[in-house]
Amino acid sequence: MRLLFVIFSFLFIVTSLQAQESSFSLTGKTNDIKDGSWLYFQDLVNGGTLDSAEVQNNSFKFDTKLPEPSMWVMLHTKDRSKFKELWLQDKPMRFDASNTDFQDAEVTGSISQELVDEIKAVYEDYDKISETELRKRQEEFIKSNPNALISLRMLYEVSGKWGQETTSQYFEMFPEEIKKSSFGKRILSYLNNDNIPQIGEKYADFELTNQHGKNQKFSALTGNVTLLQFWASTCEPSKMQNRELKKLYRKYKSDGLEIVAVSRDLHKEDWVNSIEKDKLKWVHLSSLKGWEGPVFTNYGIRKTPSNFLINTEGSVVGRNLRGDELEENIKELLK
Repeated sequence: MRLLFVIFSFLFIVTSLQAQESSFSLTGKTNDIKDGSWLYFQDLVNGGTLDSAEVQNNSFKFDTKLPEPSMWVMLHTKDRSKFKELWLQDKPMRFDASNTDFQDAEVTGSISQELVDEIKAVYEDYDKISETELRKRQEEFIKSNPNALISLRMLYEVSGKWGQETTSQYFEMFPEEIKKSSFGKRILSYLNNDNIPQIGEKYADFELTNQHGKNQKFSALTGNVTLLQFWASTCEPSKMQNRELKKLYRKYKSDGLEIVAVSRDLHKEDWVNSIEKDKLKWVHLSSLKGWEGPVFTNYGIRKTPSNFLINTEGSVVGRNLRGDELEENIKELLK
């Protein structure tokens, strides 16, 4: 009996220690934040503030009960003059900006956080490498890091490009804990969406409002070679691609190229101002409902910019094309 009690006590201690080790905390140091200032965790996937902590003597500590074992958040001051993206994990973590800028702080204790520099390397020379090389890097990163939430975010972002079948194959590499995350739920929603047009299939029709308040059906705007472009005025990569699209539009508009842009903006003023300021001459539509807009949902859009290239018969012939690859496909269709 005494032996059983000793074994039980030992197991209880081990279990308690494991529970303590898996409990999240973030202990931090800064160098130029006033006493009494507050820092906040913003959930970058679902939105909203998770928790806050007060800074005293350039030190702070979060003891947050995370709703998920791993999370992607923004740590920021109230005025957002200081901020840093963090990959939280349900264990003790440390944040050290005592000798650096807040955004350059050293962060330890998270698998995903340790991979941030590696994921930057995946996209190094993004505008100079081929689509094939980029995909090879992305595939290698995901295969090498299936236990990290940051890998699942990459899969989420490329799912529209890779398609449902390939996305499903890579999704199965992740452990259940990560599959059940918010990113995992969004990927499952994409995989279970039977409405997303695949290569060779006809586009899905829709009706939205343009910047002048007029309802327009997509089917009434097609018939030519059409690039269905998904973007946002607040998305810098979208703006960069718009500059390239302006060149293509000027070059091939008279040959029959049409562009229909659907924005995920929430505020009409931002959307309209961006169209006018950047002199974007093609068709613009939006529900002003962000990512939850019906067209974004039905087309399975997970990242901006994204696009579908549609031929004169209304069939999808390309997805998320860019650069020379996009131009070559347009030229071929316009022959």
